[in-house]
Amino acid sequence: MQHIVILGGGFAGVAAGISLTKHKLADIKVTLIDKHSYHLFTPSLYEAATSETPTKNIAIPFKEIFDGKMELIQDIVTNIDTAKKVITTDKKLQIQYDYLLITLGSETAFHHIEGLKENAISLKTLEEAVAIKDKIKLMCCQEGKCNKKIKVVIGGGGFSGTELAEELLTYNEKLAKQHHLAKDCMDITIIQGSDRLLKELDTHVSDLAQKRINNPQVHFAFGGHIAKVTKSSIFTDNKKEYPFDIFIWTGGVTANHIIKDSKIPVTPHNQIEVNDFLQADKLDHVFAAGDVAQYIDPKTQKSAPGVAQVAEEQGAAAGENIFRMIAKKPLVKYNYRHFGYIVPMRGRFASAELMYGIHLDGFLGWVLQQLVFLRYMLGILPFWKAFRKWNTFELQLKQ
Repeated sequence: MQHIVILGGGFAGVAAGISLTKHKLADIKVTLIDKHSYHLFTPSLYEAATSETPTKNIAIPFKEIFDGKMELIQDIVTNIDTAKKVITTDKKLQIQYDYLLITLGSETAFHHIEGLKENAISLKTLEEAVAIKDKIKLMCCQEGKCNKKIKVVIGGGGFSGTELAEELLTYNEKLAKQHHLAKDCMDITIIQGSDRLLKELDTHVSDLAQKRINNPQVHFAFGGHIAKVTKSSIFTDNKKEYPFDIFIWTGGVTANHIIKDSKIPVTPHNQIEVNDFLQADKLDHVFAAGDVAQYIDPKTQKSAPGVAQVAEEQGAAAGENIFRMIAKKPLVKYNYRHFGYIVPMRGRFASAELMYGIHLDGFLGWVLQQLVFLRYMLGILPFWKAFRKWNTFELQLKQ
C-alpha cells in the first residue's frame, strides 16, 4: 500500500487532501498531520482578535472536511528525514511515507530585533488572537470601568496590521457600549517602515484604508523601522520612542523552521525550491506548497506571493500530481494566477483590487469578499454546512 503524508492542514494541505480524496484511492493511504484538530481560516484572524466567539467559524474541524476519508493525526512534526522517508513527531511517532507533501505554512518572523519576540504578541494563530482580545478586554474593562486610556501599538501596516487597526476601532466602540466606558479609552499607533499603509498595493487602496482608519484615536508612525523593544516602549531607527500597554507584531513571516532544522535544502527565505510540478529540488517523492514553497513564476521571474489563494491552488495541484505519479500518468504544470486582493475596511466596506486595474470599493467590495468566503466554504464543506457558516459569519463575529 502506498502511503501519502501531508504535513500541515492550512489552505495548501486541505486543498491537497481534497484533491487526493476525489480520486479512487485503492491501495493508497492518506495521512494528514497537524498540531491542531481544525483548519484555521487565517484571513479572518484579525476579527477573531476582537470576537466573543473566535472559534465559531474560522476554526473548521478536519473531520468535518474529510469525513473519514483520510487518517488524521493531531501532533507536532519535529523532524523530516527525506533519506529514510520517515516523519518524527512530538509524541515520538515514527511515520513512514512513500510520498510527502510539505504544507507546514509560515511562522512569525522577528528579524533579530532586540526584545521583539519577548515583548510582543503576534497575530499568526488562533491562540494569539484570543490572547490579544483577552488582554485588551482586561485592561479596558477591569471592574467595569475605564481605568486609563490603553496604548495599543501595531508593528506593521500591511494586510494584517491595517485590518486589525480597523477592527480594533469597532471593538473599542463595542466595549464602550457594553461596559459604559469612555469611547476613546483605546489609543492606537501603527508603526510602518514605508510612507504609507499597504505598500504592496495600489496607492488608491492605501489612501482609502488610511481614510477609513483616520480617527483621533489612531496615529500613523511612518518612515521608521523598529530597532528595539522593551517591556514598555518601542524604539525606531529614526530615533523615536513609542510607549505601549499592548504591542501587536504583524511585521512579517518566514517559512516553518522545521524544514531547515530537518536539513532539507532551503532558499535564503527558508523555503523549499520547487519546480513547475511543485516537486522539491532533487527530491522527486517530496512536494511542497503554500508558504513553505518558493515557486518562481516564469513570466515575471518573481516568487508567487504567500496568500491563501496561491496556497490553495498549489495544494490542489500538488495533490493531483502525487496521485498522477502513483498512477504513472503525466504530471501537470502548476500555473500561477493572480486574481487580485480584497482588503476589509470596517463594517460592510471593503476595497477589492482586481485584474486589469479594476477596483470595487465600499459595499460592492464587501459583497465580493463574502462571495469569496462562500466559495471557499463550498469547496471544503458539504453545501448546508458551508452555507450555514457563511450566512452567520458576520453576525457571530460582530456580537
